[in-house]
Amino acid sequence: MIDYINYYFDLYPKNINKVDEKYEFYINSEKYSFVLYTRNFDEIDEIVKLNKEMILNGSLVHEIMINKFGKALNNYEGKVYVLLRIYINENKKIDITDIIEFLNEGKIINQNSILLRTNWASMWESKIDYFEYQMGHVLKKYRITYNIMDYYVGLSENAILYLKSIVPKYQGKLVLGVSHKRIGVNSTLYDLYNPLEFIIDFKVRDIAEYIKDTLLHTNNINMILDELFSKYYLDKLNLSLLISRILYPSYFFDMFDNILINKLTENKMLDLTKKSSSIENFICEFIERYNLYPIEWLRC
Repeated sequence: MIDYINYYFDLYPKNINKVDEKYEFYINSEKYSFVLYTRNFDEIDEIVKLNKEMILNGSLVHEIMINKFGKALNNYEGKVYVLLRIYINENKKIDITDIIEFLNEGKIINQNSILLRTNWASMWESKIDYFEYQMGHVLKKYRITYNIMDYYVGLSENAILYLKSIVPKYQGKLVLGVSHKRIGVNSTLYDLYNPLEFIIDFKVRDIAEYIKDTLLHTNNINMILDELFSKYYLDKLNLSLLISRILYPSYFFDMFDNILINKLTENKMLDLTKKSSSIENFICEFIERYNLYPIEWLRC
C-alpha cells in the first residue's frame, strides 16, 4: 500500500493503518483516508466538480485527491478506492447546528446534475414496487416483515399523496442544496463532510432525516426544533415538504435492505413498530402547530 500511495500520489507516509475497509495515514499532521468507492462510476466527475466548488467556497469538506494520471478513482487489489484528505474532526457526532451550517455552505448547485435526487414521489413509488417484489420472493422467510408491511407501504403511499398535494397549496420556493442519502443521530462530522455521500436535493432532506432518526432513537426533539427554528427559516411549502419526508418510512426500507444484504436478524423490525407512533404524533402536532395542510387520518 505504501508503494501504491508513493507512486500514484507522490505522497510518502511513514505508516499506513488499515481500519475496516479503509486505509489511513498522516503526513505533516494532515490525515488521509483511502476509502472504497461504492457509487455509480458515472457520478464521479460530478462529485469531484462539486467537491472543488465547495472547497473554493470555504467548506471543510474532505478533499478528493486526484492521482498523477488525473483520475479520482484508483484500482487496488481488485477494488476501487478514492483518496480523501480530511480537514475536520471526524469523530464528533453531529447535531442540528452542524447540519444547518453545512447546508449554508452548498451554494453552487447545478440543477441538471446527475446527482439530483428531487423526484421523491417517483423514487418512493419505485421503492414500494421493489419492496413488494422482494417480499413476493422471500415471503416465507420474513414473516415479521410481512405482517407489518401493509402499515409501512401505507405510510409511503400517504407520503407520496401528501407530497403531490402540497405544491399547489402553498406559494414558496423549493431550495436546493448539497445533501446526503442519510443523516442521523449517530452520524459524525466525517459522514457530514464526506463528498462520496453527497447528492443534490431539497435542503429540508437532511433536516427531515435527522428529525426522523431522533424520533426513533432519542427524546431530544424539542431541543432540536428550538435550535432549528432559531437559526433556519422554512416557509409553509418547505415545512410541508419536511413533513412528507418524515412521513415516508425510509428507516423501514433501510432496515429491510440491511436484513437482506447483511443477514441481520428480523427481530429488529419489531423495534421499529414500537417507535413508529412517536413519528405519527410528531407529524400531527407539527401540522397543527404550523397550520399546514392536514393528513386526514392523523388526529392529535
